[in-house]
Parts: sequence; C-alpha cells; structure tokens
Amino acid sequence: MIRAMTEADVAPLSRLFQKGRRQTFHWVDPSQFALEDFTEQISGEQIWVAEQGGTPCGFIAIWAPDSFVHHLYVSADWHGQGMGRALLEKALAELPRPASLKVAINNTAAIAFYRRLGWEPTEETGLCEVTGPWRRLCLY
Repeated sequence: MIRAMTEADVAPLSRLFQKGRRQTFHWVDPSQFALEDFTEQISGEQIWVAEQGGTPCGFIAIWAPDSFVHHLYVSADWHGQGMGRALLEKALAELPRPASLKVAINNTAAIAFYRRLGWEPTEETGLCEVTGPWRRLCLY
C-alpha cells in the first residue's frame, strides 16, 4: 500500500533513510549519515510511504514545485518487488513533466533502475560534498 506520510512514520523512516544511505553510498564514511537527516532533508516536500503489513518499507520525497524527486528509498528486503516503481508512479501522477532527479554517478544500481523506467540522462552534472559526482536524469 502507498499512502501519505504521517507523524508516526518519522521515526521508522528516519531509520530506513539512514540505513539505506549507508548501504547505497558504501564509499562514504557511514558517520556522514545521521538519523536527524531525514527530517532536515524532507522539509516542505511531499512524502509518500510504501507499507507492507503495517510497516513502512520505503518512501519517496518530492519537491513538487519543480517535479523533482529528492529521495527514493526502499528497504533492501523489498528491492526488486516493484515498490520503487509504484512510489514513483504515485508521487509523479499529478505533477507536470519533465520530472527530474539527481543520482550519484557511483550509484550504478539506481542509474540502471531509473533508465529501465524511461528516465534519460542529461548533460547536467555536479558534485555533492558527501556522495561525490552526480548526474541529472529526466522523465519527459
């Protein structure tokens, strides 16, 4: 089930976010990722939660004014089961195109995931202080 985030989701999603970032960005010192990062980074964003058996197992954070996917995390136990795709579809259903996101160049699994769903790389690149170089992808 996918639903809007509630206050009760903050603690479990903070843990999911921290763990997911530590697993995803394995080249970064894990101490760079704190529990508090979740509430700081989602401020003002639309958050949708994927839930199984009453437990949040993934989320997407969207900056709606720009149709920008800021974060998409699914617990590793649920990878490959369509939750990421479902979260993207729900979150972007009523937003104008193009939608965009930034992905760490070293995050090859995420790049492959987004490309399978039709996201196209752009020429826009940058450097994140924590996770390194990134590239913008767009869904038209």
